[in-house]
Amino acid sequence: MQSDSHLPESARRLKQARAALWARAEAGAVGGFAWEYTHLVDQYFEDRIREAGPQRFAFVLTAVGGYGRGRLCPGSDVDVLLLFKRRIPSGADQFIKTLLYPLWDLGLDLGHGVRTVADCVSLARKDFQVLASLMDARPLAGEAKVFEAFRASFASRVLKKSGETFAASLRDHNAARAAQYGDASALLEPELKNGLGGLRDGQQVAWLTRVLGILGRDALFLPEELARLREDQAFLNRVRTALHLAAGRKTDRLFFDLQPPTARLMGFAPRTASPGDTGLAVEFFLSRLHQAMTRIKAMREALFQEAFPARTGRPPELSIRNLDAGVGGIRFRRQSEVTPDNVLGAFLESARTGLPLTWGARRIIRRDPARFAAGLAGKPETLSLLVEIFLAPHCRTALDGLLETRLLPALFPPFAEVEHLIQFNDYHVHPVGRHTLATVALLSDFLRGDGEWTGKLAVHVADPARLVLAGFFHDLGKGAPDHSEAGAVLAREMLTRYGRRDEIVEDVAFLVRHHLLLPKTATRRDLSDERTVSDVAATVGTTARLDMLHLLSVADSMATGPRAWSGWTSSLLGELYFKVRNLLRHGPLAEPAAARRLADARLAVLSAASDQDPEYVDAALRAMPPRAFLALTPEAIAGHVRLVKKLWAAVADDHMRKPSSIGGKGVNLIEAAPGRAENTFKLTIAAVDQPRLFATIAGALSLHGLNILAADIFTWKDGTAVDVFTVAEPPENLYPEEVWARVSRSVRYAMVGKLDLAARLRERGESPLNRGRGRPRLKPLATIDNRASDFYTVVEVAATDRTGFLFDMARTLAAHGLSIHLAMITTIKGRAADVFHVRTQDGQRLLDEERMAALRRDLLHAATPR
Repeated sequence: MQSDSHLPESARRLKQARAALWARAEAGAVGGFAWEYTHLVDQYFEDRIREAGPQRFAFVLTAVGGYGRGRLCPGSDVDVLLLFKRRIPSGADQFIKTLLYPLWDLGLDLGHGVRTVADCVSLARKDFQVLASLMDARPLAGEAKVFEAFRASFASRVLKKSGETFAASLRDHNAARAAQYGDASALLEPELKNGLGGLRDGQQVAWLTRVLGILGRDALFLPEELARLREDQAFLNRVRTALHLAAGRKTDRLFFDLQPPTARLMGFAPRTASPGDTGLAVEFFLSRLHQAMTRIKAMREALFQEAFPARTGRPPELSIRNLDAGVGGIRFRRQSEVTPDNVLGAFLESARTGLPLTWGARRIIRRDPARFAAGLAGKPETLSLLVEIFLAPHCRTALDGLLETRLLPALFPPFAEVEHLIQFNDYHVHPVGRHTLATVALLSDFLRGDGEWTGKLAVHVADPARLVLAGFFHDLGKGAPDHSEAGAVLAREMLTRYGRRDEIVEDVAFLVRHHLLLPKTATRRDLSDERTVSDVAATVGTTARLDMLHLLSVADSMATGPRAWSGWTSSLLGELYFKVRNLLRHGPLAEPAAARRLADARLAVLSAASDQDPEYVDAALRAMPPRAFLALTPEAIAGHVRLVKKLWAAVADDHMRKPSSIGGKGVNLIEAAPGRAENTFKLTIAAVDQPRLFATIAGALSLHGLNILAADIFTWKDGTAVDVFTVAEPPENLYPEEVWARVSRSVRYAMVGKLDLAARLRERGESPLNRGRGRPRLKPLATIDNRASDFYTVVEVAATDRTGFLFDMARTLAAHGLSIHLAMITTIKGRAADVFHVRTQDGQRLLDEERMAALRRDLLHAATPR
């Protein structure tokens, strides 16, 4: 350890005081950290200047940025400015080095400048980021008259002349922030500093409120509103402090793995809390955080909308009495005439025009949302107005206002109960309230014809109100064990209370109860199995309900986030939809028709493989499992025939070169083609069937960084295995052809004992180069179902994802003597939900209770994070 003897006394005192402050904070005392840390650094500069001795020039040492605001977190930069009135003297550089070198030795992140007052004015007028850093300038030491000269020049020559330009630059900057960091007030992994609703938003409110004063314009916010903003900002700063301590470094993204220790440091959970209690504490902590961020974002948006609006055209005419529209938004003409109907009408105009309510109008509602809700509750016209809002072109603007003013939660208590509910996993991007409104907004887009296939389908929806109401109710039962059933009960009760007809109530309740039917079936069941399609068709009953259910499923999945909605998920959902729709329109297939279809498929394959020996093709078709003719196109089957012929030629050649028992054992051939979804590949892998072949292939794919989406296994009677894997694109900077060759070599070496896949996958998972962000450690679940299929036992395992997860599951199934015929691999960042259709070695479903219990136990053990 390096000695402190080279440090000046001021730096040694700072080091000791910092260590004590860190120790107290890590024990849970984060409340006053920012102020104490700022005070320690202030004291250092005061002491260090005294140690440096008198200077021959007049200066002021100024704290800027976060340090100027007195908000130093553990990983914050310490930014200072050595300021001179007219010119920079020759000794200035050496003086600033004297002040800063000891801090560099202590490992602090420093930013510094040496400027004159005129330099600051000139740079601030050219660069809004420089201007922003100087907004919070705070004198630390030196001549007061120098700082007074700076402050006066900054106010008169910068803020007064460039305040509007500054606001315009911030508006552009906010658009870039939104694209890069997202809306932190609605994300489960929020960016605390630069995300919308984060610390930067609060700083902008403070800056532009000051600009308004200098420009001689009225303030937008009341003193008590600014006081609440400071409280919310202080809370966010405490969270950032706890986050830096939990991470042991500077980071502003509240990743999932950092949420439990951050919540503990914030006092939301004791260190001794159980995993379950910690999860609940994290949900409560994030709910508090999102509420603060929502208020901060709303104030920043209102300030730009009303005090610094972008240039717009003439405001639209409004049709509702007592409302006016201006550049700043929609306002009430006379406060004395603000009625419950008038309030909901204002939000309808907002949804039609895209103009938000002004801050003053929202303040009226926010003061007593329960009073307005009481005047609206239970009236049929209230629900009609709400549906109009849902279906309007700018519904998102109105929905944000209904949420921010608390009118929507007050009007629908079940919504309020789940609004901030957060599931401690990384599957859902938003809390339930935001997710619900995002689903409604997407359905509204579909119904107006969004230009995509969903818009074309939505044109056929006879009653759009039923669909958007189902979107609103679909997750309101989230607090219950079966949220779909609970949501259906809520929908039925509330729609009846609001006077809706029975057929509307039943349709909405049906859609809510079954809103997971299509995505669950598409990602878990064999879509080539007629029973899968017929089961869904029997549940849905009509094409009208199927169309609405499909649109709701798509919107729900898209609103859940990119981890639930992808090109691959879309393709599965579309395939299921069209198969069910066809069955509903044309009726079930009888056995003779099915046999005729199988015969037709054989003829189509013979035609597609006309370049091959007919006798060989016929023998190959007899060796194939019957399911191949249902799951594959004739062209794909013909491709399998050609590939298997090449395989057996390669096996024979390998036997010639290696007559030992391993000859031919590791031979495999891979053919790649673009997948049916964008950015995916279909890999057809042929090999001699042998124990653990599927596990070996899955392990080899994982070893080379390939994300497996699905697998179809076709085992021929002649001992050939043709496995079809759908994978995402290979990692960047790698040529696909080289990756496929590497996978093939790995399979070969593993099958002949030259490669220990389990060991290599462990190494890959533990490597810092491949270890991504930690994810919630989910309790593994394993189910074994013999009802979902007439021919297979369906095994599902859900757990925290990791490198080699599928490999471990496949090995476990093989160890229990089960052959895998179909695998649906839902690998979502941090979460695996893999479904296997399996049979015993004698081709039967697994029915023995003891074997099923042993399998479940071993799967849970293999899925448990280590």
